[in-house]
Amino acid sequence: MNDFRQQFRTAVRAPGGDALESFMLLDGRYSNFTKETFFLRYAGGQSCARDMDRLRAWAGQGGRGGRAFEPALRSQIPAGEAARYVELYGGGQVRFPFRFENRIWQEALEEGFRQIVEQFRRVRGRSEDAILRNFAVKILYWIDTYFPVLFTETVKMDRFPKFACGGTVKLAGYLFLYLLFLLGCDVLYISPTGEAAVEDRELLGLSLPVKAAPPAPAPRPVERERQEVPRSGRPTISVDAVRRPERDRPAPGTPPRGPATAGGARQPLEFEELARSASSVVMLKVFDDRDQCFKTGSGVIVSDKGYVLTNLHVVNGGRYYGILLEEETDIFYTSELIKYHQDFDLAVLRMEKRRKPIPISDGTRRLVRGQKVVAIGSPLGLFNSVSDGIISGFRDMEKVSMIQFTAPVSHGSSGGALLDMYGDLIGLITAGYDDGQNLNLAVDCQTIARFVRGLV
Repeated sequence: MNDFRQQFRTAVRAPGGDALESFMLLDGRYSNFTKETFFLRYAGGQSCARDMDRLRAWAGQGGRGGRAFEPALRSQIPAGEAARYVELYGGGQVRFPFRFENRIWQEALEEGFRQIVEQFRRVRGRSEDAILRNFAVKILYWIDTYFPVLFTETVKMDRFPKFACGGTVKLAGYLFLYLLFLLGCDVLYISPTGEAAVEDRELLGLSLPVKAAPPAPAPRPVERERQEVPRSGRPTISVDAVRRPERDRPAPGTPPRGPATAGGARQPLEFEELARSASSVVMLKVFDDRDQCFKTGSGVIVSDKGYVLTNLHVVNGGRYYGILLEEETDIFYTSELIKYHQDFDLAVLRMEKRRKPIPISDGTRRLVRGQKVVAIGSPLGLFNSVSDGIISGFRDMEKVSMIQFTAPVSHGSSGGALLDMYGDLIGLITAGYDDGQNLNLAVDCQTIARFVRGLV
């Protein structure tokens, strides 16, 4: 197995990055019998108790087997069962209480067990039979306890497991977590300090220390004249799109930027020119564990490295994603959810295909009510529809700055682009009121810029 620490660091390094959420959502790729895997020591600090509740809820969600959270590894073998594990140990001729039907994975288990036994011998500096037997018996007990929950498929692993635990992890527990890591299981140990009760530096080097992200500051308002959204009339988030995509005529070219005058100032674009930005807005198809597309949405290419910005509620619950681009007949698939932020309702996917990005507004032009805007998305599965309207207000929803606009959007537009007349991204379409006409909301560009910092 390979760890993919650099990808994990990239996901959490930027402001707003959340190591815990990245652990829960990031899945390493598997190819040529190599699985990208990580083993984390997570320092939760003062938020550790809250984060453990998040992990408990994550592990308890239905529909996604192969993941588990334990507040602490079970340290006591139930009375009367110890003799069974001693017998399985067999004086070193080990018989495992759990077996993979896939021969390669069974051999990986046997080799991983041999490795952690050798690490135990090295760290302890002694190898008396009784000490080694006690260690092996505890590992066999944990294999018997946790493997059936984590490795729900023993022939072909379509989804690799994730295991998180808290409590005090000593040498035997740490080596058990390392065994899970060797078998392709993503592992997270969480405590206030993130430090296991292991002094050996070589062993500690097998895991990556990460810290809880500091609380994100509240977004700066775009305009002083803001109003709180009333408690009644909650906006509804986009749901499944049920129609087959109907592509309008693809517009050639790359996203436009407003032409400059002789003095260097950019000039507004015509609607026909702004519509060309649709080449950098994508339609997303979200697939479940049964390879069924159960909802669709939109996304905006914001980097020439293949990063696609969308809403978290669009991609949430997906096993992998299909990306549709203008002027392309193929669907591009990805399972790389690089980063997300639950409060902002933002997420970033990465695809192999490259397109020029839509530039994010730098905020130098003040947004005002009444200014013209253009929305691009895939409402009801109608691929890359373009509509126009105006900014009708600015709202703060649970401390997230939103732009209220009138350009018509529908279910499936979530994650689409809201552009100013210069072709810059000023918002990401997020929600609308079903019981109102043209009452739509977009996460503003300042929040977006903070979220994607380090990726764009």
